[in-house]
Amino acid sequence: MLRTLILVLVSFSSQVLYGNYRAAQRDFVKGNYRKAAARFFQVMNYPKVRGDKIKSEWGLARSLQKLGFYYSASKYYSVIVRRGVSKQNIFFRKAFEQLGEINSTVNLGQSHIVQLLKTRVTPSRIPGAARGFYFHYQGVEAFYSKGYSKARAAFRKVPAGSSYYTKSLFYLGILANMDKLYGRAISYFMKVKSNADTEWQQEIANLNIARVHYEAKRYRQALRFYAEIPRESDNWLQALFEGAWAFFLMKKYNNTLGNIHTFHSPFFINRFYPETYVLQAITFLNLCRYDNVKLSIQNFKKRYTPVFKDLRKLINRYRGDYSKFFVLIKKYRKGSLNSYKHAHAILDSLSRRDLYKEALTTIRFATREIDRLEDASRMWLVSGLIDELKTFLVKKRSVAMNNAGVKLIRGAQESVEYLTELYNQTRFIKAELLLGKVDKLRSLLRVTSAEKKVRFIGGMQEITIKSDLEFWPFENEYWEDELGGYVYDIVSSCKK
Repeated sequence: MLRTLILVLVSFSSQVLYGNYRAAQRDFVKGNYRKAAARFFQVMNYPKVRGDKIKSEWGLARSLQKLGFYYSASKYYSVIVRRGVSKQNIFFRKAFEQLGEINSTVNLGQSHIVQLLKTRVTPSRIPGAARGFYFHYQGVEAFYSKGYSKARAAFRKVPAGSSYYTKSLFYLGILANMDKLYGRAISYFMKVKSNADTEWQQEIANLNIARVHYEAKRYRQALRFYAEIPRESDNWLQALFEGAWAFFLMKKYNNTLGNIHTFHSPFFINRFYPETYVLQAITFLNLCRYDNVKLSIQNFKKRYTPVFKDLRKLINRYRGDYSKFFVLIKKYRKGSLNSYKHAHAILDSLSRRDLYKEALTTIRFATREIDRLEDASRMWLVSGLIDELKTFLVKKRSVAMNNAGVKLIRGAQESVEYLTELYNQTRFIKAELLLGKVDKLRSLLRVTSAEKKVRFIGGMQEITIKSDLEFWPFENEYWEDELGGYVYDIVSSCKK
């Protein structure tokens, strides 16, 4: 057995020393991509001809991509791209195109893409098929660095036929809204709806159209688009919450309280919406229901004081240990986390963020490729290709986990600050009540009503004059099919 292995090693060593690009190319053309990958890797490390190294990098990347090793292929495509444009780097344009294609399939990850964007390239040299990929991520990087003018210019360069076009329209809508160009913002989001590839994109477009109308004080229109979000969607609760504020600003207080009622049901005990208690308190305040105001504040403290304490413990424990914090959230999602139970609402909120989902996707695809390496050919093992790819994939997985962990623990800290701010608001409300300065407090919270003639009911659905309504009294039992459809029937106690 040992003698056989020695003979194999000697035989393969001689192939390495005398391997050539043509043999590797022949294997590729025949569709023997495993063998071609090993040969290209040999030639890349032991080139006989000067130009063979670059051609073999390209050949290796193509072979790995054909075999479905997308992340592994991206490693070598990225080497080619980072070399920049030159006469010798003949595969620059094609490598850029393939990276864009791979990213559409498996998501390379923000840190990987940021490294690519550091390559100095004249925009005119970016190949047509890669322009969407390149300019979209240039825009994203500028947007989150608060370089909004640069971001706007980059997003506008994304071609209409690109798979990144819809995503870029979304960012352009946000930028237009930031500039208070509400009509233009809605136009962008309407284009997102018409170009949407998924129901999720349509929902996000509706949510943001509603937000633009809300910001422009067109509350009736905002509620119409909030109502477009289906109950089974992960965005539904957020739409219901924002709709509650729209009702409040229209002085539809019974509708506000109806929407809030859903959040306080046992169905959403692990969802993080502490502001609903504050909104409930100031709604009761506007109805001069002072006992209810105090009860709302008490309920807020009862529910969120333990959350606040557990959250601070969690942050202190995992600050600086970001990968483990990511694993903790993953453990929560699997339902196997028994510690920090009061902070589960925060972990649930963090696990619904895009950055967590994207990191999870990167980890899943990297792990899948690592597992598949175990079945690779002996040539891959002996040549060192498996070791090189495994090192790359393990690092990619680790970086994704750590980078996401950094942002997620920052999100947990923001939740602490958010709760602190809400605590201060409840103290302010309570203090003013105790001091008898109710009129002063109500004047501070009073807003002008919009759309005075519009009537709505809970769940953000409009009531028409011909509607037949049947009200059932709430008897301390929640029914899932009624969630989002509650409406209160409380008369104001304020003296006219």
